[in-house]
Amino acid sequence: MTEPVAYMWKTERGTIIGFTPNDNSHSGGRLGIPLYTADQLHSMKWFVRSKEPEDEDEYYLFLSGSDLDDLEYFGFDYARAFDTKEEAELWTNPLTEAVQLPVEGE
Repeated sequence: MTEPVAYMWKTERGTIIGFTPNDNSHSGGRLGIPLYTADQLHSMKWFVRSKEPEDEDEYYLFLSGSDLDDLEYFGFDYARAFDTKEEAELWTNPLTEAVQLPVEGE
């Protein structure tokens, strides 16, 4: 996981936030609770999807396929994930775009 952006301590005087684990001498030697941004907590992947939603249903079609030899466009549940924007952009065309979206689990 990525490094925390800050740390939080609970003290007698209240809650203190610092940028390093030990920057508060009143923490009683505790390192503090690491704090992360929302982007750090959710894994993000790149996907190729249609630029416009399909019909009046307002859903996008995503590039899918377990391997890149058999490609079709389906709903997000079957989307092909890419680790980098550059990889995803190799598979775009004038009707599609590369987008970064959070993923729950692999």
